[in-house]
Amino acid sequence: MAAPLAYVFWHWPRPEIPAEAYETKLASFLRSLNTARPLGLIEAMSFRVDALPWAAQRGGLYEDWYVVEDFSALGALNDAAVSGDSRGPHDSIAMDYMKGAGAIFKTINESLQLRDSRHATWVEKPIGPSYQSYYDELARAVGSRRTDLWRRQMVLGPSPQFCVHSEDALEVPENFRPITSTLRRIKSD
Repeated sequence: MAAPLAYVFWHWPRPEIPAEAYETKLASFLRSLNTARPLGLIEAMSFRVDALPWAAQRGGLYEDWYVVEDFSALGALNDAAVSGDSRGPHDSIAMDYMKGAGAIFKTINESLQLRDSRHATWVEKPIGPSYQSYYDELARAVGSRRTDLWRRQMVLGPSPQFCVHSEDALEVPENFRPITSTLRRIKSD
């Protein structure tokens, strides 16, 4: 099987919407997708994040990860999100949504289950070194910690090119221009 992809969607509610109500609706939507299990969906989950440098909003931010088998599964996910048993929960959360942005990522390596992540460190590949030497340098920086590494695909989305999830905050060399967010998974199961 090819390395999984993820559609990542960053979003936040309108200011008058309480976080608890938004998260309840978000959990309902994620549950509906995971139950419907559209062709190629591995798992849908969301995290509350403290800050994202590419989002004007501070606090009350959410980062959804829709992990799928391949690019064709993205089409099935797109259709399933707004139909069948997912349509009602989707429409409910969409009414409270203020703004968002999305991107597609491919997993490069994984020794940490995404759902166990507590930190996301967004990094850029310095100009010059090969991707393999970059991966090797990043592996030395994270050491024996359980992590994953995701690479943005097709230059889609506002985020840096790479994301490393970890259980603990990572110290990554400054030439990677690291940006770390604290994650709290929204329980939907």
